[in-house]
Amino acid sequence: MPHMIEQKIKLLVLYDLLCRLTDEKHALNTDEIIALLAERKIAVSRKILLQDIALLNEFGYEVLSYKKKYHYYYVVNRHFDSAEVAFLADAVQASKLSALQKQTLTNKLMTTMGDFQATELIAAARFGTIPKRNNRYIIYTIDTLKQAIANDKKVSFKYYSLDYQKNKVYRNGGERYVVNPLVVVWNKDNYYLICYDDNHEGTATYRIDRMAEAKEEANDRVYRKELDEFDIEQYRQRVFSMFGGEEQEVTLQFDSAMLDDVFDKFGEEINIIKVDDITNRLKVPIQVSKTFFAWVVGTQGKMRILAPQNVCNQFNAFLTKIKEEY
Repeated sequence: MPHMIEQKIKLLVLYDLLCRLTDEKHALNTDEIIALLAERKIAVSRKILLQDIALLNEFGYEVLSYKKKYHYYYVVNRHFDSAEVAFLADAVQASKLSALQKQTLTNKLMTTMGDFQATELIAAARFGTIPKRNNRYIIYTIDTLKQAIANDKKVSFKYYSLDYQKNKVYRNGGERYVVNPLVVVWNKDNYYLICYDDNHEGTATYRIDRMAEAKEEANDRVYRKELDEFDIEQYRQRVFSMFGGEEQEVTLQFDSAMLDDVFDKFGEEINIIKVDDITNRLKVPIQVSKTFFAWVVGTQGKMRILAPQNVCNQFNAFLTKIKEEY
């Protein structure tokens, strides 16, 4: 009876092993598979193993193979590719679920990948809040960046801004940026790459949805000892902030130099009206708060609040308070 049971479950165990322990970079040979099955008290000969793998393929459970000194087998056809799993895992981590619920759901997502891919993904991932961007290649750009981090390689990409009509305007004369990727972070409705280049101190931050043609370079990342203790959460708190507060429809008038910041804050679906060559206007729902007012002040006059009057009054009171305190 035990032998009959192990034979009935053998194909399930075999396919589970191949799904978890193999991918296009990690294959198992015949002897390794037989040994793994034996650990689970399932005995199989080489001949029967080949027949079992052929049976899996016959019924659509694709197992690929190649031959060097031995025959090697691996699985690549999964429900989600690594880029899609990374995206979904980020969404889970960005939610308001409890830490335990986040971990449980993330672990379930990881089971759709091979163990090696899951380990690489966990090592490269950092989380924040959910992005809403029109760059349909962003999910694969993220995957490229995370793979480069896992492989300790540099990355290169083209980088662009948007004009008021949402046309791409490439920076650096359209030439590629070449950087040492440090971490991918999801925060404030955007994905960002935090990185450093070979010629400057400190780190730089790039919007991933503003990247084009990202690729992993052959050169290794340049090591910097001071970045060993890089604290992503401390960086997030210092660089990124959210408004928070009661939402109201606010009319803003701003300098064209603020276009990137405006798209950053409010997304690409907003309707911008061009007033003249240097001035634009926008009506947008905003969570009115001290953080929002501080952001407006920080533009040094490039952003002005036109309406409604009660928000203008609150802003003026905010300015008066600052003057009184200083």
